[in-house]
Amino acid sequence: MRRLAAALFTKQSATAPAPAPPEPPRPSTKLDQPPPPSVAPEGATDVPEVIVVEDDPALAELLTFGLEARGYRFLHFRNGREALDLLKKMDTRGSPQPPLLLLDVDLPALDGYSIFEELQQECPGKFRVVFTTVHGSETEQLRGLEAGAMDYMVKPMSLRVALEKIRRWVGR
Repeated sequence: MRRLAAALFTKQSATAPAPAPPEPPRPSTKLDQPPPPSVAPEGATDVPEVIVVEDDPALAELLTFGLEARGYRFLHFRNGREALDLLKKMDTRGSPQPPLLLLDVDLPALDGYSIFEELQQECPGKFRVVFTTVHGSETEQLRGLEAGAMDYMVKPMSLRVALEKIRRWVGR
């Protein structure tokens, strides 16, 4: 399955610029600990470009594999409560733009809408939020967009399309 995912994530169109070389592998981090410090060039930041809050293990693995293959700095959370606690504490001030938060609506412990609402109240503008969910009705999509999310992606989603959207949202 990883070979198939690698082929999907790394295939470039003839007109696309060559991607930057991937960052060297980092040791895994536990969600309850801050990421380890890394040596970065002057002016670089350790703030993740993309934060994935997704409880489906298969989708999370493929999406994070794609992000890693494209060289993004990212974090992944599986639980709504843990995600909210760490997102509120995260210092994003060194980032050129707020991190992209891919936020599943249906999560254990705390749903995506509740996370979004609390983030908007306590730290507005800290994250750019895109909801991801299986609820694809017009009413549900409008609910997320009208709440203030920048977009709404319906699952199942094409991972190649998702990565292209992420590239555009992140700006690289």
